[in-house]
This record gives sequence, C-alpha cells and structure tokens, in this order.
Amino acid sequence: MAEAEMADAATKQELASNLTLDILQIVKISQSQHGLRHGDHTRYRQYCTRRLARMYKALNFSHGRGKYQKRTLSPEVVADANHLMIPLISAERAWSYAMELKTGAGNDPRKRSHMIRRLRKATVHASELVALCKQLGNAKTALEAEAYSSFMFGNFLAEQERDWSRALAKFMRARKAFEQLARVGGSEQAEVCRERIEELEPNLRYCTYKRGNSKGGDESGLDAEDLAALKGESGADDEKLKGLVSEDSGKPSASEAPTSLIWRGHEIPLRNKDARGCIATAANQLAKLESPLTMSADRGLAIYDKAFMAYNDAKQHLRDEMAAASSVQGGSESTTRVMEIKLSDRALSVLLLEKTIERNKFLVASATAKLAGEIKLEKGEKVARPEDLVHLYNTLLRNFEELAESGPEVLRGMEGANKVEESVRMDCMLEQALLQGQRAAALAAVHLGAGSHAEAAVLYARAAEHAAKVQDRAPKSSEIAAVAQKVQSDARKARCIALADGTIAHVAEQKGLRSGLDSVSFQESASAGGIEPQYLLDHLDEYKSAVSGKGASKVHIMPIPPKMTPIAVNPIVLDVAGDEIVYPDLQERAAVKKTSTLRNLFSFGKR
Repeated sequence: MAEAEMADAATKQELASNLTLDILQIVKISQSQHGLRHGDHTRYRQYCTRRLARMYKALNFSHGRGKYQKRTLSPEVVADANHLMIPLISAERAWSYAMELKTGAGNDPRKRSHMIRRLRKATVHASELVALCKQLGNAKTALEAEAYSSFMFGNFLAEQERDWSRALAKFMRARKAFEQLARVGGSEQAEVCRERIEELEPNLRYCTYKRGNSKGGDESGLDAEDLAALKGESGADDEKLKGLVSEDSGKPSASEAPTSLIWRGHEIPLRNKDARGCIATAANQLAKLESPLTMSADRGLAIYDKAFMAYNDAKQHLRDEMAAASSVQGGSESTTRVMEIKLSDRALSVLLLEKTIERNKFLVASATAKLAGEIKLEKGEKVARPEDLVHLYNTLLRNFEELAESGPEVLRGMEGANKVEESVRMDCMLEQALLQGQRAAALAAVHLGAGSHAEAAVLYARAAEHAAKVQDRAPKSSEIAAVAQKVQSDARKARCIALADGTIAHVAEQKGLRSGLDSVSFQESASAGGIEPQYLLDHLDEYKSAVSGKGASKVHIMPIPPKMTPIAVNPIVLDVAGDEIVYPDLQERAAVKKTSTLRNLFSFGKR
C-alpha cells in the first residue's frame, strides 16, 4: 500500500515537472493593457483581483465557503503552469496596491507604513513563486522567477531606507538575470529584458548614492549570493543561474524550427528555412494561450492574429520559392521540387484553416462563459449576446465546409490518402451536425429573449435532434459524443422551461383580458372625492375650467378611454298589413288630354 502511494506521488511529481511560464512577458502585457500605460495603479490592482478570482474558480482552488480558510499552494497541488500564475498575480496585486498608496501618501506616515507592508507581502508571494519554479519549472522559468523576485526585494528594501547595501545587491542580481535572459531568449524576450534593465538603472544609481552617504553600509546581514553580486563576483547563485541557462539552451525547445509539417499522422517535408522560422514563431505565440476562463477574448485574439501573420509569412516564402523553382529550366528534379513545395503550401493552408477553427471555438467558449456568468465583464467590455453566438456558429459552419473541400486535397495521390480523406469528411460532417444543433439552441435563446416561447421550444427540439444524430454516428468514447450528449440534455431542459414559461405567459395574458372585459361598464364610475371632472371636449361652446384640483397633471381634456353612451335603436317594422290596404285611384290626376293631329301641326309655332 505504501509502495502504491509512493508510486502515485512520483507520478504526480513527474506530471508536474518542467513547467513553462513566460513571467516577464505576462507581466508586461498585463501592465500595458490594464492601466499602467497611463500610470493607473488602481485599475491594475482591480484587474489583478478579478483575475485571481477567475483563476481560483477555474483551478478549483477556493478558500472555503463563507469563512475564509487559507490554502497553501504546495508542489503536490500544482498540476500545470496555470497554478504558478496564482503567486505571480498575487505579487502583482500587492505591488500595485503599494504603488497606489505611494502616489497618495505624501507625508502621511500611516499610508507609508501600509505601503511598506504591501511591498513585504509582494516579496512573500515572489519568494513562493521562486520556490515553485525552481522545483517544478524549467531552467528559463526558474531564472525569470529569480529575476522577478530580486526586483521585488530591491523595491521593498529601497522603500524601507534601512539596508542600502542589500537593496543594491538585489537590484544587481536582478540586472544579471535580465542580461542572461536577454542572451538566451528570442527577440521579444530580449526587448522585455532591455526595458527591465533600463528601469533598474535609476534604482541602482540611487542605491549606490545612498550607500556611499551611509559610509558603505552594513554588509554583515548579506548572504553569499548578495555579497558576490554586490562585489561584482561570480557567486554560487550566479554560477547556478549560468548552469541553468546553459542546460536550458542545450535542450531541444518547442520553439526550434521544425523540419516538416505533421498533419493527420503524415509527415510533409518543409525545406524552406524562412518558412520554418515563421512556423516556429506561430507555435511560440500559440503556446501562450490559456483557458477562456482565465484569458480575456481580446488577448486571445491578439495572440491568434500574431500566429496567423506568421503562417501567412510562411506561405509567402513558399510561394516565392515555388516561383523561383518554376522559372528554372530543369528536368525531373525541378518538377519534383515544385510538387513538394505545392504539397507544403496545401498542408500549410489547411493547417491555417484548422487554427482559424480553434480561434473561433475559443471565442465561442468565451462568449458562452460570459452569458453563463462565469466571467465577470471588465469596465467598458461589450456584453455578450446570443446573437453573437449565432454569428460565430455560422462562421464555424463555413470553416468546416472549406475544410471538407480542401482537406482531402492535401494528401491526394499519396499512400494512405483514401483513409485520411474519409476521416476528414466524417469529422467535418459530425462537427457540422453538432454546430447546427448549437446554432439552433442559440437561436432559441434569441427568440426566448424576445418572448417567442413557442418558436424557442421548436428550435430547442431541433437542437436535440441534431445532437442525437451526432451521438448515433460518433464513437461512444469520443469527445464530440460527450459534447453532443451535453447539448442534447441542455436543449431538452431548456425546451421544457420554454414551454412552461410560454404557458404561464399565455395564462397571464388571458387573465389580463378577462379582467379588462370585466371592468367595462355602461355606468359612469364615481370620481374620487365626489368631484365630477369637467372635460374640455364636452364644453367647447362655453367657457368652463378644465382643471379640477391643483397641478397641471389634473387637466382634463377628454376621457380616456371614451365614455360609453347608450344609443336608441330604430324599431323593426314588419309590413304584414300592406296587402290589405286599399289605396285611392289617381288616374284622373295623371290622365293626358287628347288633341288632334291637325291642331298640333298648326300650333307648332306657338310653342
């Protein structure tokens, strides 16, 4: 039993080793995008607080319910690099709070004491980050954590204004670490390290000046590493950091340029050096992605845009090479080279399309989390709507249509291409059916928001049908089958809720109509206070006050709704006695006098 527990512990330790976290890059992006570009430390502190809350929830690292219960982030708890973000963001929050207090402290000793306490808290979190990165992270991550912690300690000691020698030693250790990181990392990391070194220079000069005024300072409290850094020697810590850098540079990293493209288990050669470098840059950018619950949609989109730019640059390098190879008059070698470049270009196009699908799925997950309330909206951030999901699902459907057309063309003519073509078409068909179900559910949410409960129920039923088709065709243990089952279950529940809400709304509407008809009467209702209101419309031919009370709101122009006045109905007369009445003879009055024709002829002129 003990051996089994030891084996489980060893497995966990093995899984949580060699973690990678770009500490300096994360800090730079977070500070520049959330207030520090304009010196707003309050906004940055609030952002760190919200991000910590999201990470606690996403990583299931809550501190009790109701009463606070402290939890220690031990190495056994750390499963991936996201756990290392907790002490980093905690240190950033404490540091930003200290800088906020420093801005408004002035000569207030209480605020200054509070600021120093927050800086001490930042050093505690930074030390925790260093301990975890040294034990679980790779060499580069450990070196970045060491540089970050030394910088925090230097700020704390400088604000204390007690031990200038130790503060100077911490700043010098941070500068050495930044210089080593600038030599090891890429161009982006070198730029970040150069900015950090420039930021350190005023602190180094100030600490040197204060240490000179204090007659060299007390160096008895310095450890061996700080003392070596202060004297400019290669101490034990410096040698260890150099060893870590050399070890990390000797290992094959993920950012190395690949010599081929791997797609659906098939290796496609990629000989163009510039294209390989662009693909490595895109891979480095995509490695910075996090869960949609912990990363904002804007930052994720920025990372995807940089990766897509690198992929497009790689395609352009391949096309330039293909144009150069086509212009060469050669035999079979040039023809083979052109065919190989075309194959790489087709594979890269399909790879770019798959990454586009991943980006749209990332946006769908982010919008869904916002609609469910799992992500709190930041100030000025756009509110997610079901219509946005419908648009994203339509875009994904078009993406899978393109993939179903262009995917089978990549390996056509190669060995095993038929199986790959069938697999691509089957995957695209299942994804499209699932997306149709999710789109129907999103459209139902739109109709439900507009009060159309019957239409929403029909769309939810359609979503459940699409999800059931996916479940029937997909393998039982596949991920898409699990997603389809969840969509089907959620659609059925939502359909029942929509029908219930529709029934309640219909009953309430009928009840309102019935009560309105019951209130209709031919009799005038008694007015409040016994005062009969006078309406201006009833007395247009005479002057009467249309105001019965104080205030302009008591003016009566006409009754709304109009009064109902009974109207006399004409009686219905049945002419049953008309046949029995004897009418007088009027022929004598209507008779015409007879005259002769000759008389009429001679009397013509007299007329």
